[in-house]
Amino acid sequence: MTFKIDAKEQFTVITPQSSALNAQLAADLAEQCQELTQKGSLNFIVDLALCQDVHTDFLMPFIQLSAQQYEEGRSFVLVHPASKMLQMLKDEDAIDSLNYAPTFIEAIDIVNMEILERDLYSEE
Repeated sequence: MTFKIDAKEQFTVITPQSSALNAQLAADLAEQCQELTQKGSLNFIVDLALCQDVHTDFLMPFIQLSAQQYEEGRSFVLVHPASKMLQMLKDEDAIDSLNYAPTFIEAIDIVNMEILERDLYSEE
């Protein structure tokens, strides 16, 4: 799987170059996040604009990847989710399991707020 990577100061945007949102994409994305973390990236915004072909097997691997990133003190936000993806999350009662935003501005705001929260909690 190929990804377009755009590293910014506070986050890295990862854009899968695939139309399929499935378990294989989640596995490849987890590997990509690990590689980017080793290079110093700490927060990820995943642009799903091209991923309109949503498969049911994407859900658990994406939830696990998201949880792993947060456990390790990193942000993981999905942007431009397909309506089919959101409906599937609602149907499976997993809508609160993934951090997502409809626009880049909102995704950036989420990352910045999480950075601020981590900084505040680390001071206590």
